[in-house]
Formats: sequence, C-alpha cells, structure tokens
Amino acid sequence: MKCNGNKQRGFLSIDGLFWLMLVVVALGFILWMSWRMLGSSDVAIEQSNVSTLIANTKKLKGSTGYGASGQNLVPSLIAIEGTGSMGISGSSLVNQWNGPVTVVSNGMTFTLTEGGVPRSACITLATKVAKDRQTTTAINGGSSSTGEVHATSATTSCSSDSNTIAWTTY
Repeated sequence: MKCNGNKQRGFLSIDGLFWLMLVVVALGFILWMSWRMLGSSDVAIEQSNVSTLIANTKKLKGSTGYGASGQNLVPSLIAIEGTGSMGISGSSLVNQWNGPVTVVSNGMTFTLTEGGVPRSACITLATKVAKDRQTTTAINGGSSSTGEVHATSATTSCSSDSNTIAWTTY
C-alpha cells in the first residue's frame, strides 16, 4: 500500500487567510484613527491661529481704539506678520477649511469672524477660544455670549456643516 500524503492545493492555508484578514482589519483601523487625528489637528491649528490673530490684533490698538468702525484690520495683520499659519490670499485670510476670516474694527473693540467651519470644529472653537469676560462669541448670527460658551449651547448653535463664529473683544 502506497500512501500519497495529502497535498494542499491553493495559495494560502486557512491559517494564513485568517492572519491576512487580521492584518487588513488592523491596518484599516490604524488608517481610520490617523484620519480622525488629522481632522482634530486642523481644529488645534485653527484654535492657535485664532489666538494668534486676537493677540496680534490687540497690538494694533491705539489710544483711540482700532480705527474707524468697519475698518478692515487684515492688511495690517498681514503687514506685521501677525496671522499665524492662516492662509493668505492677497489681502484676505482663509481658515483650515478654506472659509473666509475677517478682522474688523468696531472702534474700541474688534470682531474676528470665521466662516465655513465644520460642525465639530465649531463646537470646539466656540468652547475653547473665549474664556474671559472681555470676549463675546456669536455663532451663526445668534445672540452673543460673554465669556465661556458651554458645550451644550455650542452643540445647539453649531447646527450646520458650515458654520460662522464671531468673537468680539477689546
């Protein structure tokens, strides 16, 4: 009696196929987490940009304030290199999501406005930027809140995929 051993036919064994599937699932999870972290990186960069714009705009204040009400302060911020890592297009600024950014004098105060902000970023920026009693925050043209904006309020106000946030400060 001659014994022909069982020869496996095919490219992979069941064990090999299992390990291959496990590696593919792990790589997919790693890519998904990396994508999420990249998205939150945009928010962190934008939060830094907003803080930089506010700090550098305050440097522009003279004894009579920031100039005539309605005056565009962006050209001055660009001239003093006070825009952080904001995108600059001519004499205009854009945020991480290519939304418009304006800084306008109100006389003794100024208003920084960001448009095109995604919902999750809107909630984060609204709750993290204005923590003092000298700054008001208005989301999507709603009523202004002085000081800290609570997460529940920001979640309700940041209602669309493209939001506008305006901070007014001294």
